[in-house]
Amino acid sequence: MHDLLACRHINPTACPDVSKTALVADTSRHTFDLVCDSAAQEIGTTASRRLRRGADFLAAARFMVGAGFHPKAGRTTLQLAEVFAERMARSSDGHFPFSAEATARALGLKPRAVYNHTRYLRELGLIAYVEHGTKRNVLRTRYGAAWTREHGYRGTATLFAAVAPRVWDEAMGRRIEGEGYTARQVGVTDAGRELAIAEAVDNQRKRQDVQQTEPVDNSGSCTPSVVVPQPRTSGSVDGGLKDRTRKRACREKSPKHRAKGATGWSATKAAAAMQEARFVQLHTWWTQGSCLRQLAYSLRPFFEAGWTWEEIARELARWTVPLRPRHVASYIASEIRRRVNTGTLFLPDGLVTPYRQPEASTWDDGETSHGPRYAAMQAWKASTFRPAAARAAAAFEEIRRVLARHAEPRRTATASECRIPGARPENVQLTREEIDALLENSHPVVAGETLWAQAEEAAEYRIEAQNRRDNWEYLPPAPPEPH
Repeated sequence: MHDLLACRHINPTACPDVSKTALVADTSRHTFDLVCDSAAQEIGTTASRRLRRGADFLAAARFMVGAGFHPKAGRTTLQLAEVFAERMARSSDGHFPFSAEATARALGLKPRAVYNHTRYLRELGLIAYVEHGTKRNVLRTRYGAAWTREHGYRGTATLFAAVAPRVWDEAMGRRIEGEGYTARQVGVTDAGRELAIAEAVDNQRKRQDVQQTEPVDNSGSCTPSVVVPQPRTSGSVDGGLKDRTRKRACREKSPKHRAKGATGWSATKAAAAMQEARFVQLHTWWTQGSCLRQLAYSLRPFFEAGWTWEEIARELARWTVPLRPRHVASYIASEIRRRVNTGTLFLPDGLVTPYRQPEASTWDDGETSHGPRYAAMQAWKASTFRPAAARAAAAFEEIRRVLARHAEPRRTATASECRIPGARPENVQLTREEIDALLENSHPVVAGETLWAQAEEAAEYRIEAQNRRDNWEYLPPAPPEPH
């Protein structure tokens, strides 16, 4: 049953402090009934329309809570809405997962408080169920018939969709077409246009206030507020010409601040790089026809390393590209990064961004959020399925041993270090008498004329044997003797 006393009028005592929110329209002419029926809180039955942007969801939440449509909604409800708005960026449809434990840790609340304020948002028509969380193991669905007990358990999460009630659209002066979740905005009314203009003016005023609060540099001769604007004329009052070039050169230069995303390349340097890239494009067949500016930008690591266009064209020819890439600049940039990180291309450090190497973890080291839970699950499996748990523990021990071996710094061998372990003087333990005995019992080393004579003798013997095999006479068998 709807709470008509709390929904038919605005309760000023229940309104939170909304001074940090946008302009709120007059809510005295709008009424709203709380959505207390759980069947009307589903995505297929809700009366609210879909929202995709977190800013729109926050604006709707601030309006509904600030209007006092729910007697128990307040600051905590808005904080929970801000957490949901951040999660909306992960989905293009405005859906976000809900975990009471994780949300409670993020807000510093108890899980029961999170459940209560989530119910307030549902009753205000701001969120709707997309999928209900269950105890069903999602790992069974992922692995199918290959699932075993060693894969563990993971429950199904609850999914919510951000929605906006019709009372918010009416208060903001929006014209809506359709009903329910699939309704969409098709325009604004005159009152909505006035509210949008007032909100834009208020945002501009806030930005100006922020700019005015920043410190002003008064190191010059006078502050900018007392500089008298001068007309743009080429001559002075007495008819002489102003030497602006000398004044600009003598002026004290302010420190250069590099903007965010700037590369530090001047226009002259970029033009020179484009000229070099043009020669590269003429001598490399698969770069012809591409954008010259993009090609020069992708070749900047070579230019910064001091390479000429001949060296760059020679390097690109070594890549043996079989077909023309769809986007030449992207291919060159990615190939340069791959070759530098694999060691096949040598450029100075800092010119190419290295690949990120994630830290290897076995998920039971206690350093991740799933560490204690995974360790508890492994202990339960060890007590329930002892053979399988023993095999899993042995596998994890082997993984830890391999990771520890790879984490150890490799010892680099110096040039003077001998790589043959048995050739060190301390390993030679034979006496002089033993060495003489070995020399007497071993064959002498043959070299010089003696070696050549033995080789010629062996060759002559081989030739004679070959001739004997080639020149042989057939002797027929003797006839039988008469009896």
